[in-house]
Amino acid sequence: MTDDRRTGLPSAAARGVGLEGAHDRYIGHLDMDAFFAAVEQRDRPELRGRPVIVGGLGPRGVVSTASYEARVFGIGSAMPMSRARRLCPQGVFLSPRFSRYKAVSEQVRAILHNAASAIEPVSLDEAFFDLTARAASFADATKQVIAIKAEVERTTRLRCSVGLAPNRLLAKLASELAKPGGIRPIAPSQVRDLLDPLPVGRLPGVGPVTRRRLAGIGVQTVGQLRRIAPEVLVREFGQHGGYLHRIAHGEDETPVAARVESRSISREVTFPEDVTDRQHLEAVARELSADVARQLQQEKLVAKTVRIKVRFPDFRTETRQASFGVGIDSPHLLGQVATDLLRHRVEIGSGGLRLLGVGTGGLHRSAARQLSLFDETGWG
Repeated sequence: MTDDRRTGLPSAAARGVGLEGAHDRYIGHLDMDAFFAAVEQRDRPELRGRPVIVGGLGPRGVVSTASYEARVFGIGSAMPMSRARRLCPQGVFLSPRFSRYKAVSEQVRAILHNAASAIEPVSLDEAFFDLTARAASFADATKQVIAIKAEVERTTRLRCSVGLAPNRLLAKLASELAKPGGIRPIAPSQVRDLLDPLPVGRLPGVGPVTRRRLAGIGVQTVGQLRRIAPEVLVREFGQHGGYLHRIAHGEDETPVAARVESRSISREVTFPEDVTDRQHLEAVARELSADVARQLQQEKLVAKTVRIKVRFPDFRTETRQASFGVGIDSPHLLGQVATDLLRHRVEIGSGGLRLLGVGTGGLHRSAARQLSLFDETGWG
């Protein structure tokens, strides 16, 4: 791999960005629009055109998906169901039917498998796919994406949004810009003009805390972030600064790769009352980590990513994660990473937490448990 000598980062060609020719990649991202609610409206014609809200119907339930008719009332995913009912008392509130959604998801994946050289499902309603080996040019890849979208919508009778770009980061952003029901190709020559005006919060991994810290150094847009020297970002944000530098340039070398069936393993708990005691929260994080580790070991898997999920009393939900060069399944290491993320990267505040979860990703098969030394400085 060729390095950019100014930054020590992989060159643009190696990352599949900015240069025409052998290094070009054609990566797609398909997202089914308002998926759960759309399936319910398709299966029950009397619901079409009405605000449909799918999620937990209990006293602490949250919204999983809201139809576009419901979103007009300000309802969105992860909102407390009680608030959704207040905003839209005339809405249709339904419990999710996951077996039905999975069946439709499998139809979509079959179409992608037939069209692309590799696909990577992210959830029931979205997936990345790679057309690099099957397209002669970006224009050819665009034509194939149009055909894929048409086939998905013909087969499922549901609307989807699709992005096409030189890498995963940009493909995901493109599908978001295409919503609802559109196609958005981002050619390599268009990357900078597209990214520069966007607020930094549109970039993955730039949550409220990072946004505030960036604002503190005068950075509001992706263009402003791109112009910050990488050494400044590393000084301000540590290893995360290198990541911010790369995504501000639209760079992402992550391949589209099929994962094992258990794509993630997680455990979470919703507290009967909001918890403010940090020691108690860290103890819960260790217990959840031990449960996750046991399942990893049972399935002979190791994880390269550990994440925590926190939900605040106002139902604001945040995630923090750390990634590694090697896979782990140790309850001690998982617990250490989870508690460090909680301790150093979550501002709990006086209100405490309503929910805490620990999860893993980047799972791979492991013939034997890894008991070797672990570089604990390799995450951040």
